[in-house]
Amino acid sequence: MQTWYAVVIVMILVSVAACQPTIVPTATATVPPATPLAQASPRPTQTPRPILQPTDTPLIPTIGANRRFAPTGVTLIPIIPTPVLLAAAPALPPQAFRVGQSAAGRDILGWRIGTGERVLLLVGGIHAGYEANTVMLVRELIDHFQRAPADVLPGITLILVPVANPDGLERGRVAEGRFNGNGVDLNRNWGCEWSAEAYWKSNRVNPGSQPFSEPETRALAALVGEVRPAAAVFYHSAAHGVFAGDCQPGGGVSGTLAAVLGEAAGYPYGEPFSAYQVSGTAPNWLDGQGIPAVDVELTGTRDSEFIPNLRGVMAVQRWLTGGLDAGR
Repeated sequence: MQTWYAVVIVMILVSVAACQPTIVPTATATVPPATPLAQASPRPTQTPRPILQPTDTPLIPTIGANRRFAPTGVTLIPIIPTPVLLAAAPALPPQAFRVGQSAAGRDILGWRIGTGERVLLLVGGIHAGYEANTVMLVRELIDHFQRAPADVLPGITLILVPVANPDGLERGRVAEGRFNGNGVDLNRNWGCEWSAEAYWKSNRVNPGSQPFSEPETRALAALVGEVRPAAAVFYHSAAHGVFAGDCQPGGGVSGTLAAVLGEAAGYPYGEPFSAYQVSGTAPNWLDGQGIPAVDVELTGTRDSEFIPNLRGVMAVQRWLTGGLDAGR
């Protein structure tokens, strides 16, 4: 009986299998390979800008109206206050900015301290070399006004450029340190009374191929055009005196500044520089733009003479804000 049931079950299973459709295997699906990099669609590229070619005409910035210092086209570098300065830091901390670059590509840096409408520009190291104590002086002034921001009087902004000639400073205390990377005397390269025959003492010096031929003087002149200072002071050594800019015709506005600064600092003033012939100087050019400007000549080449010059800067601030008699 069991054998009969087994035979029947086997017959049923065979019949069911015969009724199933035949399964035909299909080909394995092919995943398309990644597009080779060489065949990828190219990214759009920026349209190249034309390369500006230098011209024979020097860039002489147009002097604009006096306004609060707000640099355009310059890279601001925030100064990070040290713990010593944190307590004394003003609400708007001092900022450094790039004025431009030297002939050898070194940065010329400036510092802005204060927020007033009247700008006082202080510049050191336009001659480095033996006059490197002027760099020391302006750096000490920056440090002082950072530590004592109340000494920047209301209504005043100080712009301080400690090293106008970084190429010369790099050479050290040698005669060649007076000149920039192109061998040019930067205080003979300005637009008022520029001369192809220029002197330092009895020595002929290179004043540049034309006024403002050098990147340093162009950068400083552009800064003047941007901030329109109420007064400007350029530090030198060591002829012991304050010498007013005087560009004729149209200048002659710097005598009072020389008197205010000279009397406060204790330097002689009131006489033109006569030790030797000079031409194309920065104070003369600014004076011709209607901006009072002076050369301060320190007494020696080593000491920064910080204390008398701080007195001078404070007196000029008071004069600019009406605290001193402008007719003295």
